[in-house]
Amino acid sequence: MIYAYGITQQGIYHIKKDLVCQDAHKIIKCGEDMAVAAVADGLGSEKYSDIASRIAADLSTEYCAKNIKPDETDDNILAVIKDAFEIAQNRIEAVAIENKHELDQYDTTLSLVVLINNKLYYGHSGDSGIIAMTTEGKYEKITDQQRDDDGRVLPLYFGEEKWEFSMYPKPVSSVLLATDGMFEIFFPIYIREEKVNIYVALAKYFMDPHGLGFETIGEAGVKEKIGEFISSIPESQVNDDKTVVVVVNDKVEYSLQPDYYYVEPDWKVLKQRYEDEWKSQAYPHLFKDKEDTDQNKLSDANPDEENIYNKDAEH
Repeated sequence: MIYAYGITQQGIYHIKKDLVCQDAHKIIKCGEDMAVAAVADGLGSEKYSDIASRIAADLSTEYCAKNIKPDETDDNILAVIKDAFEIAQNRIEAVAIENKHELDQYDTTLSLVVLINNKLYYGHSGDSGIIAMTTEGKYEKITDQQRDDDGRVLPLYFGEEKWEFSMYPKPVSSVLLATDGMFEIFFPIYIREEKVNIYVALAKYFMDPHGLGFETIGEAGVKEKIGEFISSIPESQVNDDKTVVVVVNDKVEYSLQPDYYYVEPDWKVLKQRYEDEWKSQAYPHLFKDKEDTDQNKLSDANPDEENIYNKDAEH
């Protein structure tokens, strides 16, 4: 059975500046083994981007839900998702023209998934993102944030040359979509260059089919629990609008990784190693005789178990 929750909260920055929430999300269940979901984030500098994000999330999911059947071929499903992106962008442009507004005032991102049993199909544009929990119990980043060399977002308006469409090659039991403010907290700076560069313990809290408790507290209870957690995230960590959507198929069986895969990272050690590496690159003459002690620190912190945030670990 498909379970899902979706949460959008206005960011502190937007509240202080008296700006509307520019995020949007939509979830549509299509029977017991299929769901379509999307998140969209209107670009903060654009006046009508909240309208664009709402159109993008609504139209794209509705079109996919109407035109995709579970027994479709992979190519047909991806073609429908691509059509959904085009329809959403065309509608956004039509609204802008109808209101005699500049098109670039309606810029938005769009990330969409179609989950059929354990198969994940997706479309992606912009700097929101998608994470999957595989049937091996691993949490993996599906999409990269689309930004140019100056850090500017590549919005839906940029068209199919920038859009991404694919079927994830591994079977999944859970999928998460998030706009950039929330997506980035799963990839803290101290582990971005590590072999396992995702905050596994946090992803598990948001996505684990059994840990969420759908069968005991229901979708409303899960949404309330996660919503309270998101509300508690300090402004210093996320001040942007916050949107998270999670879709789970509890019929999909999955295994687990060893316990150490899911433990909370030793942030003190990771921070120190990150700072040491930065200093060694910025001031190499001061570090030419310094041995790399980071691995020893990690070993001392966890002497009886492996640490997944270790570039040399085998996974």
